[in-house]
Amino acid sequence: MLFYDFNINFKMRREKFIEQQKAKGHFINYIRELNDVLGMMRMEEDMQAFIYQESAGKYNMIASIDQLQKPTAEKIQKFLSELLEIEYDMREIKVHNLREITVENFRKMLARGDRTNFVEEYRVSDDLDINFDGCRDFDVTESMCGLSKLTHAQALERGQTLMADPSFIKEFERIYSKDNSRKKFYGHPVHYKILAGSYFAAMRMIDLLVGALYSNKRLVSQRITRVHNITERCYAETDFENLVKRAEGSTVVIELQGAQDNDTNYATSYEEVVDFISDIVKKYQRNTLCVFVEMVDQPGFAPKLISNIQDDINLIELQEGAGDREQALDYLRFIKMASGMDYYTDADLEAALGDKKTFRASDIHQISDKLYSDSLKNKIYPAYKKANYFSISQEERNKDDAYHVLQKMIGLNEQKQILDQIIASFKVQKMRAEAGLTRGKPSRHMCFTGNPGSAKTTVARLFAEILNKEGVLETGRFIECGRADLVGKYVGWTANIVQKKFRQAKGGVLFVDEAYSLVEHWAGSYGDEAISTIVQEMENHRDDVIVIFAGYTEKMKPFLERNEGLLSRIAFHLNFPDYSSDELVDILKLMAENKGYELGDDVLKESRKIFDKAIKQENFGNGRFVRNLLEQAEMKQAQRIFRESSGKTISKEILTHLEVNDFKGALGEIYKKSRSKIGFLN
Repeated sequence: MLFYDFNINFKMRREKFIEQQKAKGHFINYIRELNDVLGMMRMEEDMQAFIYQESAGKYNMIASIDQLQKPTAEKIQKFLSELLEIEYDMREIKVHNLREITVENFRKMLARGDRTNFVEEYRVSDDLDINFDGCRDFDVTESMCGLSKLTHAQALERGQTLMADPSFIKEFERIYSKDNSRKKFYGHPVHYKILAGSYFAAMRMIDLLVGALYSNKRLVSQRITRVHNITERCYAETDFENLVKRAEGSTVVIELQGAQDNDTNYATSYEEVVDFISDIVKKYQRNTLCVFVEMVDQPGFAPKLISNIQDDINLIELQEGAGDREQALDYLRFIKMASGMDYYTDADLEAALGDKKTFRASDIHQISDKLYSDSLKNKIYPAYKKANYFSISQEERNKDDAYHVLQKMIGLNEQKQILDQIIASFKVQKMRAEAGLTRGKPSRHMCFTGNPGSAKTTVARLFAEILNKEGVLETGRFIECGRADLVGKYVGWTANIVQKKFRQAKGGVLFVDEAYSLVEHWAGSYGDEAISTIVQEMENHRDDVIVIFAGYTEKMKPFLERNEGLLSRIAFHLNFPDYSSDELVDILKLMAENKGYELGDDVLKESRKIFDKAIKQENFGNGRFVRNLLEQAEMKQAQRIFRESSGKTISKEILTHLEVNDFKGALGEIYKKSRSKIGFLN
């Protein structure tokens, strides 16, 4: 559905009649009657029009058009004349200033007409199904592209300014190909997935893409509807479907990072959302262009959704580009000109780039934001130049950095060395490629062996994040799965399921926990099909997925020997040994420090006694045991504080101090708790 704003001039055979109507106060009823004839009575037809303002012999009007072709002023004039000339004596109707508008602006014009009692805004919005801006389970932001009649050369030039990725240049070639028909809009042969580092970089790319498509009659509308902050409850929203349906002829941008701060559980928590959005997109894919946006650092439910739809929708991935210092400087100049901020010079822009030699588009937007913020403080509001600002030390700033977290972890020396080797190898291979030398493609798949609680999963997650920041992995996704996630119920299902998991993990890590369960006790079963497919996909995705198999040491050996190709494709075999008592004490100190607790020497001495007993127990839990011990101590501390300090002011020192008695007896309670559990263990 398309929305337009325009005004009309006209003459009337009964001008005195209109003046009399105004004088009698009946003019509002007259306009409402016109709006009924032009709009409310025509809701089942392709075009509705409404008067929202009147002045000096002209009407300001809006129209909704449920057709997949752009209206002309002549077409709207014909529509109005057929309805108004005979019955209402209006003649020589002329449409002026016809322009496309967003749904939001259409409703604003309706609201203006509502204030003068010309039209009832809520009735029109409800009948047109465009009341989707107040939904609590997603947000909507609209814009108009503004790039019409864009030639191929202009698109390439603008793309170069935006440091467009080669994937963009190739798509421009397809869009502007002389083999394509440009007679009219036929539907969408493809849809798009944008991979970017920031929202601003993604929207710049989308604006250019929409401009190119619109210029080649691949879109009827320049309207871009952005759907963002999608919650996990958005799985039965009629407003969402109405939005996509009413966007036929235009573009819907769906941001997939979701509305949560932590995306580690998106694979499960957003399952209903994924199925819901997939069904709607498939239903309206012919006439509504869908652009899916995945943020590099916040993939959210993107892997699940993309793998869910790509067998039914032709999807092209476009990535944000990168460039050298000169290209970065040109992009900064472009943003400066577009923003109208003339408070910084070319020298300021050059200095803002620092010492880096290559930049991604999202880097430039971050630099631009910093420049804008500085100009507000130093140029526009200079009174804030000397204000004292809250600051965080570099040490505090880096404490949550994945590499820093890994280095602080107790033990794991071999794991840390392997990570450094992978990073160094990647950088050397990149330098060889830049020097024109042959670039090797070493395998980076891994096998982690060790008992529960030895940090296998934690290290795998950190590896994904670190390798992404170092440029080794494109997205840093971490997809965790087990037998139930990989083996199908029927013949032929398993291969497709495994292939989808690899697509979900593209650019990141596929972590197969308790990998031996794929074939354990199931000789010749679907598990063998899963392993065969995994081996094949490990080779197919050698450059963009790192597979990490994990499990008990003694069970992993027969698993790896089950398939000849599996063992040869694993480059790194890392053992995670059980921790010693001293290492467990260090882990306790680190966990307590991260929670803000202080542990005295007497507490550490007592905890060492506990650990000496614990390590003699079978499958005692390693790091998980330490976590459980600390949690037990926290609960005992809480009981003690309320018992001893009831009704008193409790100081920070009391809240952060753990005593020996808080730890005594905890070993027995933990094992009692473990034995009594029927469900899942922590």
